[in-house]
Amino acid sequence: MNGRTFILGREGHIYLDSPTASKHHAEISIREGKVFLRDLGSTNGTFLLKNKTRVRFKEGYVNLLQPIVIGKRTYVIQDLLAIASDFAAVDNHTTRVELPEEWKKNVTGD
Repeated sequence: MNGRTFILGREGHIYLDSPTASKHHAEISIREGKVFLRDLGSTNGTFLLKNKTRVRFKEGYVNLLQPIVIGKRTYVIQDLLAIASDFAAVDNHTTRVELPEEWKKNVTGD
């Protein structure tokens, strides 16, 4: 998945079923094996959840287990990437993308 970018939102690769999420709210990209999150100028913002406090987040590297808040919902980066591994839009086609083995263990608990 290195070098891949996934859009989160009501019309993104990773669908967010929330009226407070923008159509293209944020993006997650994999850069040199690290996860990079960027808000795409969304109306309601993207937040990290740190010590039960919402912290506005514009862009930067995040941990796989990092909870983020978009709209009124909380998501975990690892879970969003698991969704992306099943289906990602590429050139207007849907294709399967595999998670690295070490990530699969974290997602499935194996």
